[in-house]
Amino acid sequence: MSTSTNRDTDDRDRALRALLVDTVEHTPRRRRRWRAATIAGAVVCVLGGAAAGGAITAAASPDPAALEAQSQAATVVGGSGATYLRVVGSPVGRVGSSDETISVGRAPARADTFTWVATCRTGSGEITERGSGVDGGKASCAAGSHVTGSYAASEIAGHRIRLSVDGDLGWTLSYGWLRTPPMPAASAAQDQATEDGVVTRSEYLAAFDRLQGCMTARGESLGRIPRSSLFVAPTAHDAYVLDWCSASEWSAVDTLWQNEHPAPSSDDDSWGWQPYDPAADPEYAG
Repeated sequence: MSTSTNRDTDDRDRALRALLVDTVEHTPRRRRRWRAATIAGAVVCVLGGAAAGGAITAAASPDPAALEAQSQAATVVGGSGATYLRVVGSPVGRVGSSDETISVGRAPARADTFTWVATCRTGSGEITERGSGVDGGKASCAAGSHVTGSYAASEIAGHRIRLSVDGDLGWTLSYGWLRTPPMPAASAAQDQATEDGVVTRSEYLAAFDRLQGCMTARGESLGRIPRSSLFVAPTAHDAYVLDWCSASEWSAVDTLWQNEHPAPSSDDDSWGWQPYDPAADPEYAG
C-alpha cells in the first residue's frame, strides 16, 4: 500500500514538472508599458500579498499556474528594468482574475525601487490602479501582453493598494524590490540651471552638452543625437554610464523642461519629436 502511494505521488510530480516546463517555454514575450507621465506621482497598484515576503497559499493539489508564477518571479522582476539593477529579497509571483486590495510592507535593507509586472494570461480587459485616494492609471491588457511599473521605495512602502480588473481577464503578477548602484548627486551646473524652477532652451541644450562630456569622460558615447526636436532623447550602449551621467548633468533639467511642455490630450505618443519652434515658445525660448 505504501509503495503504491509513493509511486502515484511520483507520477503526479513528474506530470506537474512537465506541465510547468511546457508552460514556461511557450509563454509569449511581448511587453507593454504604461507611459511614465500617466502614473507619475501615483502610489503603485499591485496584485495580492505584502511586498516583503508574501507567499502563495497552496491547496492540496497545487495550481500549476501559481507554481509557475512563483518560480519565475525573480527572473521577471530582475529583467524588468536596467540590467545593472539587483534583486533584493524574495520576489513574489501570484495569479488571479479579480480585484485585489493589498498592504505593501516595508522595503528590505538596501532596496530603493519597487517593481511590478502584470502579465495578462487569459481574456482581455482593463487594469486600473488606485492607492491612497490617488488614481494611478489605466491600461488595456490582452492575453500575452504586459504592464509594468517601477517606483521609489519611499513612495510605496506601507500603503494600501487597490487594483481593479474590468473584463474577462486572468493575470499573473510578479513584484519585488530592486537595488540601484550608487548614483552621483546633481552637479553644481545642473543645480544652478534648476534652482529658479525654470529651464530655458539654452539651459536645456547646455545640460545636454554636459551630459555628452560626462559620457565621453567615462569612455562611452551618445553618438549623433538630434538636437532640433522639442525633447532630446539620449541613448547609449552602457545604461549604467548613461544613468550615472544623467543624474549628474541631465535628469533634473530634462524633467523640468518636459513639465514645461506637457503633451496635449490628443497626443498619439509622437509628442516631443516635432522640431522645436522658439517663436511658439516665448516663455522658455531664451
